[in-house]
Amino acid sequence: MATLLAASFATPACADEIATAKRKDGTTIRLTDEMLPACNQESLHGAARIERGKTVQQACWGFDWKKRVFSVIPLAPRSMTQGMVKGVMRLLDGERAAAWREMRPQQALDEAHALRMRADEFAWKAKPPG
Repeated sequence: MATLLAASFATPACADEIATAKRKDGTTIRLTDEMLPACNQESLHGAARIERGKTVQQACWGFDWKKRVFSVIPLAPRSMTQGMVKGVMRLLDGERAAAWREMRPQQALDEAHALRMRADEFAWKAKPPG
């Protein structure tokens, strides 16, 4: 029983795919119900995968309800300097716990390479019965 319990914590759950879109350049965008720490910190709606050929890049997605447009923002590794600067800024704002989280190595949003797509460009996955 203890082995089964330990194995269930060790194996990460696979995120369910919500929607898929294929762009003219061959890039496939897959929105998932997973919530990565970078997506959560920026109050985005979930994680995504950007697939270009055989490369897959993690991303976060958000939705603008007024414009009906999805923003898919790729994640890029963040340097230690960027983490320290952001951590010190959070510390100065009085957010001690958040400051320590920022100083750990992680990924940051690459807003310069954000992809914007209309909601009707996505094919939505049907929920399984049950």
